Amino acid sequence: MSTNNTRYATEYQLDTLELISPRGVHPLNKLMVELNLYEDIMGDTISGQLQLSDAVGIINQFGLNGTEFIQISFRKNTDDSYPLSKKYRIISVTNRGVNVNNNYEVYTIDFVSEEFIFAEQYRISKAFRNTKISDIIENILTNYIKVGKKDTKPLNIENTYGVYDFVLPNKKLFETINWLATYALPKNKIGADMLFYETREGYFFKSLQTLYEQPIYQTFKFDPKNISIELDQQVSNALNFEVLDFFDTLGATMNGTFSNRVITINPFLRTFKDNTDFNYADYFYKSTKMNDGGPLINDYQNRWKKTHYDSPPEELEVGTLRLVTENTETKKQKYVAQAPDEVGSDINIRKYMPNRVAQIALANYMRIKITVAGDASLVAGKTVQFNTYGFFGTEDRKLDPLYSGKYIISAVRHIIKNKAYITVLELAKESMSTPYAAYNTSVLQKYSDGNL
Repeated sequence: MSTNNTRYATEYQLDTLELISPRGVHPLNKLMVELNLYEDIMGDTISGQLQLSDAVGIINQFGLNGTEFIQISFRKNTDDSYPLSKKYRIISVTNRGVNVNNNYEVYTIDFVSEEFIFAEQYRISKAFRNTKISDIIENILTNYIKVGKKDTKPLNIENTYGVYDFVLPNKKLFETINWLATYALPKNKIGADMLFYETREGYFFKSLQTLYEQPIYQTFKFDPKNISIELDQQVSNALNFEVLDFFDTLGATMNGTFSNRVITINPFLRTFKDNTDFNYADYFYKSTKMNDGGPLINDYQNRWKKTHYDSPPEELEVGTLRLVTENTETKKQKYVAQAPDEVGSDINIRKYMPNRVAQIALANYMRIKITVAGDASLVAGKTVQFNTYGFFGTEDRKLDPLYSGKYIISAVRHIIKNKAYITVLELAKESMSTPYAAYNTSVLQKYSDGNL
């Protein structure tokens, strides 16, 4: 982000804020109390809210009914060549209150990307044979939602592994894409961590591990004891820092974050398989990581001398089990091979089911939220470096080993008020920049054995 021609870190230039309706176009700049835009890699589209203090009667004058648009364009400063400029569909008016004495009303206009409304209007029921999931999703976006072509929002679709036979089961359009994403295996990556989301740069279908590989876009630091008046440092300083999720070993154990197993049933062959467990340690050291310090948990051993990610002892079963149907090896049977088109391709459920459950949970295991000077180029899915210093005994100014590190921007909210522009980042990481201490048997064993 360029700081040329910038006087202070939170300034901005609002080029356009207009209501577009059948009755005309009306500027809303002077009525704005607050504007915010929200992106989330776990969501489908951009959404936002515009709070107005209205003394001219916009709602009645323009007959707002949810078919209008908001045109927005703003930038950091006059030298910023990358303004955030988009058009959004109004969906509702909320929090409406009238001040009769002062003759004005305050309300919030809620809006989303137009494609979200469109995707809720229609369902799709269509068959695809021998097709990659990434190609099916691109087909839906291009031919049904009408994006990805000239003068529309661009697409960034990552290739997936394998070809499949799918009959799309009459779901809504974005619902169908997210349903397909749960089956998708990223090409040349471990597991099943494909996500569908929108940013100001278009629609994305990407693997989390691919996002982790990105270079660091910007470095932020939180150091309230060393506040600077220099503009460049103000831009890189976090104004606020909040921990959203630190660790939850019970929740992770219950949902299979570190270890889970899938039992598959093939109703056609009347067989079942007790598939290999998901083992967090195996996955961690094979997968793409943001930080090289180590995993999110150490090698603590329970009274069976097992870690959180080990397979259970023979006397017991793994805690998190899922029972699913599959069609593995069905086409190899002699009586099926004579009519291969009658049976769909293997959907690899034993690969994607245990991995996806764990990978999505791991991606949200450690989350923080920081507030920084407004920057429209910060989008969901980019990676940043966050550095903070310990709050106690910090005379040596060492970085905090838990919270410092490389993060992915899991969600971003741009907030503009009359006098300031800030950006709120939700950051997540699936690895540590500094390793946890190893499990000390001599100190902790009596407690894990139950000898309290």
